[in-house]
Amino acid sequence: MEVLMPQLGETVTEGTISTWFKSEGDAVAAGDVLFEIETEKVAMEVQAIESGTLTRVLVQAGETVAVGTTVAMIGEQAALTGGNPGLADPAGSNPSSGNPGPGAMNGAAPAPEGFGPYSEVRTPTERFGSRHMAGGLRISPLARRIAAQQGIDVAGLARDLAAAGRRKILRDDVLGYAERQKQSPAAAAPRPATVEARPMPARASLPAGGDYDLVPLNRIRRRTAEHLARSWTDVPHVAQAVEVDFQAVDKARRRLNDAHAAAWGFRLTYLPFIARAVCLAIREFPRVNASIDGDALRVHRRVNLGIAVDLDHDGLMVPVVHGAEDLNLAGLARAMKDRIDRARAGKLTADDLTGGTYSLSNSGTFGTLFTAPIVNAPEVAILSTDGIRKRPVVIEGEDEDRIAIRPVGVLAQSFDHRAFDGAYSAAFLHRVRTILESRDWMSETG
Repeated sequence: MEVLMPQLGETVTEGTISTWFKSEGDAVAAGDVLFEIETEKVAMEVQAIESGTLTRVLVQAGETVAVGTTVAMIGEQAALTGGNPGLADPAGSNPSSGNPGPGAMNGAAPAPEGFGPYSEVRTPTERFGSRHMAGGLRISPLARRIAAQQGIDVAGLARDLAAAGRRKILRDDVLGYAERQKQSPAAAAPRPATVEARPMPARASLPAGGDYDLVPLNRIRRRTAEHLARSWTDVPHVAQAVEVDFQAVDKARRRLNDAHAAAWGFRLTYLPFIARAVCLAIREFPRVNASIDGDALRVHRRVNLGIAVDLDHDGLMVPVVHGAEDLNLAGLARAMKDRIDRARAGKLTADDLTGGTYSLSNSGTFGTLFTAPIVNAPEVAILSTDGIRKRPVVIEGEDEDRIAIRPVGVLAQSFDHRAFDGAYSAAFLHRVRTILESRDWMSETG
């Protein structure tokens, strides 16, 4: 059976194998983790979908290959002792069937229901324990899995790293700690002078007399930088913004939270209201929900809403709520909370990170005034939601105007000028503002 480089999203064309967890000749059971891959958007573990023996590794750690490439072969146990048939036909053809080609099973049993040629990916990280450690540290999914599988007690490691100013435990931290334990249990504690070797340190140690910290970019930040640098270079960006009076939203939010927060298990913020208004406005302005496809504009019929999530300042991910236009306020808030919680817990799947058609960037929790985000190409638009503050505003009346204190915030849209012009974007933003200020939000509690 061939093991293929999986498809991790419609815009992802290749992946890099970062680590092999099995070697040639190892027995493999269905569900065993074979290797870890990295793409521009996500790092995932790939599991075997059939039992047998790993007869051949065709793509080594560190190599990058196209989606659908055969990276390894799994054969029956006899393959290593009886003429090595698992190595005879790396292309995966089956002469007896007359049906050669990628994905042929070489006589193996059919894949279980739900598995296709690119669906080997699973992320069973939750079974390896909590991501939260002593001293406020987090532990990465890969580090958590290694610690659980090798029986490594990382409580002491967490305390020492927290004291050294670190915020996250990584794979190399755990492996180094385990090696020091083997050599000398007393030497297991990490020393601050060695933390510069970590791939994702919060702070690298300073050379004597140095006047700066050298902090390597972690994998998520490198991939994000590569993608956004291409977007910034390729996309002719324009930014527009409107001020929104959130008085109606604020009143509805308070009343809905009082009535439903206990049953929902969460409290509404402003973001779901904004997301719902965006979905409604897209019905009238569908070109903002599109992507560039060569010399054409692919206008999507479904709104797959990307939500930018900060990972405790260690990077950014954009999980997607698929079919967001079908959800009312309560359903959209529930779906967004699910994606945000799983992003911060390291439990997103490849499907959660692909297929976005429009994105929201939320800096408002930090009280920002105005943000012009970079378009998440091939999407053509992204909306920034900034801080909402009480401000004096002029309320127009039939006889006279008056000044009132209202919660006011700025919504800023960056867009690809190839897809539409400023008038179209301005009209869309005006519609979003109108919906936020005038909609009957109390009816959106389904």
